[in-house]
Amino acid sequence: HPGCGKSMSAERIAWNLGLPFLKVRFEAILSSYLGESAGNLRGLFDSIADYPCVLLLDEFDYIGKKRESNNDVGEMHRIVNILLHLMEEYASPGILIATTNVENSLDNALFRRFDDVIEIPRPSEKEIHQLLKSTLSSIKISNKIDWKIIANKLNGYSAAIVVKIAQDASKEAVLKQDLPVNESHILKAIKENKDTGK
Repeated sequence: HPGCGKSMSAERIAWNLGLPFLKVRFEAILSSYLGESAGNLRGLFDSIADYPCVLLLDEFDYIGKKRESNNDVGEMHRIVNILLHLMEEYASPGILIATTNVENSLDNALFRRFDDVIEIPRPSEKEIHQLLKSTLSSIKISNKIDWKIIANKLNGYSAAIVVKIAQDASKEAVLKQDLPVNESHILKAIKENKDTGK
């Protein structure tokens, strides 16, 4: 799902390992001029051959979408084969991570090249409560907020939107000089973000 912390998790892995973190949008590698894409891919893998790092290929499902919509299926098939070969040859002391929001969009042969597949679900109500509290930890908040009701309203929302709602509520309270942050600020922020939350 978008906004559930995939990139942040990859960054955290790099931080824990003490390795540089490189994030590449997969869409940017696959040029609109498909002929350049193979060179872009080779250039990317060449550049990290002797550079231990955590490389994140973000929006990896783009390759699936592109293949479905592109008329030149043969060219896209060639690029998938080049990528398979590059991943097979990848022997750097670093880690390769790819993220996708679309289940089953990846070529099975590509999917098998990864040692582990980790699903990051949307946060539970308990995690939503923790996210709200930690985001609001540096500002005064009312002790009359019914966190259970708030977390229930946000059930099914992505972590990124939960954080945004907490930030919006605190901005509202500060701008209106209406501290501490109370339930009405949070409910207003939920209402304003309801179309983007799920």
